[in-house]
Amino acid sequence: MRPGPLLLRALTAIAIAALLVPIVPALAWVIAAALMIVAGFATAEAISLKRVELVVERPPKLALPLGENDIAPIRIATTSSRPLRLLLRQHWPDLVAPRSTTKHAICRPGESVSFDLDLRAIARGAATIDRAYVALTSRGFIERIAAAGDESTMHVLPNLRAVKRLHKQLNSYALRSIGSRAAPRIGKGREFDRMRDYVSDDDFRDIAWKASARHGRLIVQEYRLDRSQEIVVCIDKGHRMAARVEQITRLDHAVNAAVLLSYICNRFEDKVGVLSFDTAPDKGLPTSRGAAHLRAVTAYTSQLQAEYRDTDYLALAGGLRKRLHHRSLILIMTVLPEREERHDLLRAVDMLAAQHLPLFITITDRDLRAAAETLPADREELSRTLVARDLWLGRVELMRELRARGALVVDTTAEEAGVDSVNAYIDVKRRQLL
Repeated sequence: MRPGPLLLRALTAIAIAALLVPIVPALAWVIAAALMIVAGFATAEAISLKRVELVVERPPKLALPLGENDIAPIRIATTSSRPLRLLLRQHWPDLVAPRSTTKHAICRPGESVSFDLDLRAIARGAATIDRAYVALTSRGFIERIAAAGDESTMHVLPNLRAVKRLHKQLNSYALRSIGSRAAPRIGKGREFDRMRDYVSDDDFRDIAWKASARHGRLIVQEYRLDRSQEIVVCIDKGHRMAARVEQITRLDHAVNAAVLLSYICNRFEDKVGVLSFDTAPDKGLPTSRGAAHLRAVTAYTSQLQAEYRDTDYLALAGGLRKRLHHRSLILIMTVLPEREERHDLLRAVDMLAAQHLPLFITITDRDLRAAAETLPADREELSRTLVARDLWLGRVELMRELRARGALVVDTTAEEAGVDSVNAYIDVKRRQLL
């Protein structure tokens, strides 16, 4: 129990009146009577609040999408026979913002109050949510502090909500033009499918003349327009990916993009694998597809954390050349290195581009670009602008060299990495670059 706001105001008024007792002695009896009345009300309220029980409903587990605004519901009912004013306070773990939430409400007899606590997940992982606490009062003389419910568990997962948002758009637009099943289809593609006898409407260019000569009749070759291809998503978890953009790290944005892209690849019936790398690539997940594989991708990416280590692109290229035996789309989510560190990246592209198609999703630095485009007002700003412009031009030159060596490069912001990755993947499929 603790004093309520009404009790504090009453005691303040009585204290002010007590200052007038030396001038008006008759006020002493009035002050004493007022104290007895206030004490009676406070005692009666304390006794009634002590008998009140709380009925709390809250989910034992709370799953939040990374980088999205969400709510944590909690419902409270009381056994009181009179309306009560409730002040709810909940402290949150480090995975979300804000760190605490406070809500006011009035709970009437026989009713319950629902609190929707606004949250934004800013880090992946699991944590325990402490019990909430409620301050109850009826008249305002006394407040009772009581625990509301038990501890629960919070899980912050990669942003599956973005997958849901794109689901309908994918069905309406992308799959309408390419087909709800992308592999296989018969047509003027590159993948050999079968040979069959010639019919009157076949194109003469499709006739296999050697096979026709051997069999003594016209034989036609058919090719698949599309096939189930292999996509490998490589997520950089080096020190450059630890910087925060819009409250979450660049690695978190890359993880959200990887989960979204894995879902899209699965819809196109392509096999997708995921791995992470810094000084060396890890085992990751082999290329596969299906609902079980998508759950494995979500579980794998949920535990990735940025490491304060250098990014070794040569080690990544060497590891991929050993693992991949067929031409694959290698999608690398990274932040481009500085000018003096770009030689390893270019050598890695030369190693991969001979057999595979490397696609870089590079997360741009908006602050660096803004500093490079700033019109300086003094010498200090001039020095800062010149350094930023040199770094930015070096980044543009590196992207140009990557494209010249056979790699595809998509320059995007951290927030748009997921959508731009999907667009780049669909563009590769439509152009049949694999």
